[in-house]
Amino acid sequence: MASFNRTILLGNLTGDPEIRMVGEAEVVKYTIAVNSPWKKGKVLFLDCDHWRAGKVAAFLAKGVPVLVEGELDQQSWEKDGQKRSKLVLQVSHLQLVGRKEGAREEEFAGDFA
Repeated sequence: MASFNRTILLGNLTGDPEIRMVGEAEVVKYTIAVNSPWKKGKVLFLDCDHWRAGKVAAFLAKGVPVLVEGELDQQSWEKDGQKRSKLVLQVSHLQLVGRKEGAREEEFAGDFA
């Protein structure tokens, strides 16, 4: 059976990114808010994990508009005897749509794979 898992979203960061070490790898975690084009006031909030992100965190801050592309991953865990799950976007590509306030034009690379 064929399958395809690719998602592209345009939204704004809801807060400053977190940088975490997972083993020896670095992951930048952030959440984006995506407004629905069809239903006024409806907003999708999606957690994003950006592995091997390099300098990307320096350009991300609350409110910055980004275009992200990646694969949806359903994460599951148990808390207080209750099974829980959520979708997380494993980001493979990020495009900055706006520039962080105070950044010089030459510092703004714009595209992070």
